[in-house]
Amino acid sequence: MTVAPSNLSLGELFDSSDDDNSNGKLNEVSVPTPEIVTQTLTARKYQIELYEKAKSDNVIAVLDTGSGKTFIAVLLIKEMVANERQLRMIRRETKLTFFLVNLVPLVFQQANVIKANCDVKIKHFCGEMGVDLWSEKQWKTNFENFDVLVMTAQIFLNILRHGFISLSQVNLLVFDECHHTSKKHPYNLIMREFYDRCREEDRPKIFGMTASPVNTRSAIHSASHLERNLNAKVFTASDTDELRRFINRPDEIAIRYEPPPEYAETELYKILWKECLGAEKFQRAFGSATQALQVLGPWCSDRVWKYILEELNAKYEGKLDPEQYNLELLKDLLKEEELLIQKVTTIIEKWSFQKPECKPHILSPKVIKLIQILDCFKDQSDNFCGIVFVERRHTANVLNHLMKEIESLKKFIKSGVLVGHGSNEEGDIQMKFKGQNKTISDFRDGKINLLIATNVAEEGLDIQPCNVVIRFDFFNTLRAYIQSRGRARRKDSKYIVMIEHNNLKEHGILGEMRKAEADMKAWCQMLPEDRKLQMAEIDDSDDSDDEEGHYYINAVTGALLSYESAVSLVGYYCSKLPKDSYCNTFQPDFKFIKEYGGYTCHLSLPNNAPIREVVSEVCSSRSKAKKAAAFKACLQLHEKKALDNHLLPEIEWIEEDHEMQKPSVDEHGLVEGAKKSKREYRLKSPDLWVIEEDQPKIPEELYVTVLKLDLEDEIYDGKPYRTMCLLTRKRFPEIPAIKVYFHGDPKIFNVFPYSTPIKIDLERKEMIFKFTLRTFTSIVNKEFICEFENFPYLIVPLVKNTPINEHTPNFIDWEEMERAVTEKHIHVDMNNLTDDMKDVVIIDYSDNLRRYFVQSIRYDLNPMSPIPEGTTLRENGCKNFAEYYKKSFDLDTKYPLQPLFQVQKISKVMNFLQPKPGASPKTLKGRTATFVIPEFCKQYTIRASVFRSALMLPALLTRINSQLLALELRLKLDLPIKDDLLLTAITTPSANMEMDYERLETLGDSFLKFCVTIRLYVMFPDKHEGQLHCQRIRIICNKQLYRSAKRLHLYEYITSLPFNRRAWRPNGMITALDGPDALEQEKTHGLADKTLADVVEAMLGAAYLSGKIDAALKCAIAVEIPFDEITEWDHFHKNNKNPPRVKSKALKSVNIEKIEEICGYTFKNKILIAEALTHASLPNSTTSCYQRLEFLGDAVLDFLTVKYLFEKYPDGTPGLITDLKDASVNNHILGAICERIGLQKHIIHFSPKLMAAMTEFVKTVNEMRDQGEAVGEYWSDLDVPKVMSDVIESMLGAVFVDSEFDPDVPQRLFDKWIAPVLNEHVTPETLKVHPVKSLTEHLQQKVRCTMLLLRNHTTEGPDGQEPDSQRCTIFIHDKAIAHAASNNIRSARKLAAQQILDKIKLGNEPNYLENMCTCVPPAKNNHDDDDDDEVLLDLVV
Repeated sequence: MTVAPSNLSLGELFDSSDDDNSNGKLNEVSVPTPEIVTQTLTARKYQIELYEKAKSDNVIAVLDTGSGKTFIAVLLIKEMVANERQLRMIRRETKLTFFLVNLVPLVFQQANVIKANCDVKIKHFCGEMGVDLWSEKQWKTNFENFDVLVMTAQIFLNILRHGFISLSQVNLLVFDECHHTSKKHPYNLIMREFYDRCREEDRPKIFGMTASPVNTRSAIHSASHLERNLNAKVFTASDTDELRRFINRPDEIAIRYEPPPEYAETELYKILWKECLGAEKFQRAFGSATQALQVLGPWCSDRVWKYILEELNAKYEGKLDPEQYNLELLKDLLKEEELLIQKVTTIIEKWSFQKPECKPHILSPKVIKLIQILDCFKDQSDNFCGIVFVERRHTANVLNHLMKEIESLKKFIKSGVLVGHGSNEEGDIQMKFKGQNKTISDFRDGKINLLIATNVAEEGLDIQPCNVVIRFDFFNTLRAYIQSRGRARRKDSKYIVMIEHNNLKEHGILGEMRKAEADMKAWCQMLPEDRKLQMAEIDDSDDSDDEEGHYYINAVTGALLSYESAVSLVGYYCSKLPKDSYCNTFQPDFKFIKEYGGYTCHLSLPNNAPIREVVSEVCSSRSKAKKAAAFKACLQLHEKKALDNHLLPEIEWIEEDHEMQKPSVDEHGLVEGAKKSKREYRLKSPDLWVIEEDQPKIPEELYVTVLKLDLEDEIYDGKPYRTMCLLTRKRFPEIPAIKVYFHGDPKIFNVFPYSTPIKIDLERKEMIFKFTLRTFTSIVNKEFICEFENFPYLIVPLVKNTPINEHTPNFIDWEEMERAVTEKHIHVDMNNLTDDMKDVVIIDYSDNLRRYFVQSIRYDLNPMSPIPEGTTLRENGCKNFAEYYKKSFDLDTKYPLQPLFQVQKISKVMNFLQPKPGASPKTLKGRTATFVIPEFCKQYTIRASVFRSALMLPALLTRINSQLLALELRLKLDLPIKDDLLLTAITTPSANMEMDYERLETLGDSFLKFCVTIRLYVMFPDKHEGQLHCQRIRIICNKQLYRSAKRLHLYEYITSLPFNRRAWRPNGMITALDGPDALEQEKTHGLADKTLADVVEAMLGAAYLSGKIDAALKCAIAVEIPFDEITEWDHFHKNNKNPPRVKSKALKSVNIEKIEEICGYTFKNKILIAEALTHASLPNSTTSCYQRLEFLGDAVLDFLTVKYLFEKYPDGTPGLITDLKDASVNNHILGAICERIGLQKHIIHFSPKLMAAMTEFVKTVNEMRDQGEAVGEYWSDLDVPKVMSDVIESMLGAVFVDSEFDPDVPQRLFDKWIAPVLNEHVTPETLKVHPVKSLTEHLQQKVRCTMLLLRNHTTEGPDGQEPDSQRCTIFIHDKAIAHAASNNIRSARKLAAQQILDKIKLGNEPNYLENMCTCVPPAKNNHDDDDDDEVLLDLVV
């Protein structure tokens, strides 16, 4: 009959006749009031005693838990740091103190203690800080900035092994819980691999701390062994009475329970066994359930399954060997396992679990006894604080669940679980240190009053003292006995050991432990001489493997590789290989073969590693063979540069979802290559204008360059124009014709340089010089200053309608120039008004010397004529024109019958280079005239036809300057680029010209990525996709392109300044109002770093359009893109260093004929097909996965797509091309293309998750087709497996490699697979703009806000498994306004941006972003050229 828990007291449970009891009567038990013990800084006598010993010797301090061992360490650290600071005054090198712990939570705990009690610079380190990825520079920074570093022993071992620090740089090593220093524990490996090899004078001081220096039942042997391993002496408090005053020892009670009955398998177990049929994946799970059945009873056994299933999926790694199965069989096995898990999950979810009862057929006697023990404390629950120690994680979780089901316990028990990190096997339950910390914190705060814990709670962790500690599972070591008992440190606390009735072994061990503890304490009290005598008889053999001599030390860094470190290093390397969400964490695979004389180990690495298989030599044991294979693999990986000189994987992080290193900042604090980093540069003047020192100041001969506007009879819109020419000291080069715009109407200005110079006498040269100055002064209304001998060029008008050739005599209109320079004005002959007046500029002397072109002579109007109706004239309101002149200017007309001139105001100098004219004024402003009275006017000495052409000169000369600089740049760098394309490439959007580099930059950016990718693929055959990607980023990033542009002085040739009539100056000339630095200021312009980078890319685009891939490659080399010895396109194939990556037998998994049919291409090297289709999830494969070919194919596809869009949309804006490219190259559309051609059926993989995802996607697309919904970008909102898009790119890469890098071959594949889809589904009309782009444009264009920030981060999966999701947070002015999560970062960004757009467009907050923004709007420029009332400077008397 079962006794109910509430009917028993602790006294009744305890058998007082038990020989193991030594604690008096226990019939009346009260739960003591908890004591809050705070650490005091007043040192106790025994602490000072041990501290003094530690100052002079290496010491292992053995003191009970709670006795203040850490305080002794703090005193010693203070002493060492103080000494170090003194020594740094006299020696260069610095030494550091390292405090080592064996558990991650202890890192934070011990660091906080040291920080609170020491005035030292301290920092703590743990794996989750990403220290495994830190570079030598990052570690060095920490070593320079801190005195004391607290970390796990494994991290310290790693940085020693990788050569980031040596023990000669350490002054003190503190080992917390140092009893672990044995065998392969990091503590012992630090001592064996590095301390023993360190010169004696360079060795650091050792201080160890433990409550029990033993790990075995043989206390003296174990303690002596610890002394030898740590090269230190064990010391404890000599005054044990003083120690007892500070340490509360618990009453120790042994309580028996009956052995369990033979339980039959539960119904749930039988059903699951029948379903699983012993499947390998569930072996550990069934083992755990069986163990729980035998120890805990049927109810607990069934409950174990819930915890098993939570872990099963996350930890599964494929263990089938693809070499032994064909692809279809592998897929069947995957599907079968996935279905099996679903079945098991369904069974357990639907299972009806019974309520637990304290009956032996439901709960084991041991569990019932535990419930009865705990029930004894229910009446005094307010002060209850206990720990139940168990051996297994499953036991802890099931007992925790049970506590919440037992009615009598759940009223006062608030239980929680504290377990370790566990293993990676199926069905094992893990707990991360963050979870551990929270549980410990809840226990300390009283939110939990009963911890059910494994041995992780026995030592070290800062768990508050308890009044009840129960050993549910028996201990096997003296350390476990002492450490767990040490948790019961409150006054009158109970330490209860549960012992199976009649279990002689457990009874014997308990007695043995008590004796061993007494022996150990006595031994610690002995003098060292007495210890030596006692140890003389003890075997001094070491339990470590004999691996002497198996070391590799890197000569550069001192990094060390040993047999012991090799296994973990090769595992770490594999875990850092690139993978997608359909791969589990990569692991090395070790297989052992029995050989004559021992074992060999066959080590297989993942299929994207540069080495695939390593075989060890024959070794005496499997363990040694495994280490030998790993050691050999690491050496080969280092040889292939997959491991660097610090013996770390070549991991380079550039991806968006990982924090990058800080960007490069120059001496001015500007980020190199950034859009916002703007600098001032000197702008080069064309060499043509430069007067060389060896040239005469006034040349005898001048070269003629005719500027001919392509007009019939030199008339446009009824107005005459005159052909002008430049006279230069040097011969003018051939340059392209210049397109100009008359209010948007394009016309061509041809530039005809004459090859033969002409001689002009000095007098006429001076006249031409004066004419040039007067003309420039007239057209811009500024007086220019230039010395005669310094003129860069002269301008002259040609005789009207003169033929354009070098042999035409007297083509210069000398008469025009002479009149212009000798007279200020000409009187209007009132008696001889002819049509020649239409080629006249008149000056209205009545009205502020305003200038007008004469449009016609109006004989139908005279000064006495009434003002014409229906027009807006300045004379409105007056009876006639004469009255207006009288009222406005107080002038009386002398000739009342004279005809009027109908005139047009001369506009300011216009930007004839801009296609879109500025807005014309709708009304005439001020007193601008339409009609003037001739008698008040005078004729300007420059004819209207010459003046009109001269008005175009500032814009023409601006363009000629740019063309000359482009020509110089082409010759300087030997660029195979057409002049007009090069000019476009070096013209920025800020110049506001008809053309700019943006379209060319898009093409050039794609070509740059294309050719750099090919070079990386052929030159680095051992680097995986992630490394290649990072190298490519470094080469093509804006920072590098900016640096190249700066080295080449490209900034001297770039046209970035818009035409500005106010700022325009002829070369080498200044105005009278200019300051002394005006000429220098004219020669500078501000350029952003990114602009320089963009120009480099635009030049590549221009080169491609000029001469295809050969010209573009030559241009890339000219702008210093690294290409090694590659100088011509066919060198890519000649330098291809990629070995065969696939064994021919792998082709049996591939339907070669079908793949070639899909591609429309016959492969010369069939092995490339297998590589292109093999996914990284294929385990233990000797076939390379497709990642490298995908990397190559991605660049091929990107370039072919941009080229396609360039050709299809010749007038498309850069923004449209970018939007179309984004829609044409993404995972969604490529996945849809993969489904369309059926390529997904041939992917070689081993992932049930991938198989299910592809099946679902194909099913969804077929349903959309059936319903007529597969139109436009129908794929954009579907969940497309990325692998499907990857294989499109990898097949393009495979075809490209097989064709010896002939771009025409993948072009045919593009035309077959991709172009038809783009033609049908991706057009400007069907385009779906990406939400992030829409949001950015809305902010920049409508809100005018520049403070948008998208931050990406990865959320952790359960207990450290694969990342759960990628998250994006959007900030505006540092305020988070949207969050979204997805399985990839691009989708997360899209969702987050869409949230904001929906709020603006669909919600009721159209001004949401405007209200968020606090940017200061730019000041408006209210300046209007047309409002100027300028006077004609050269007519002012």
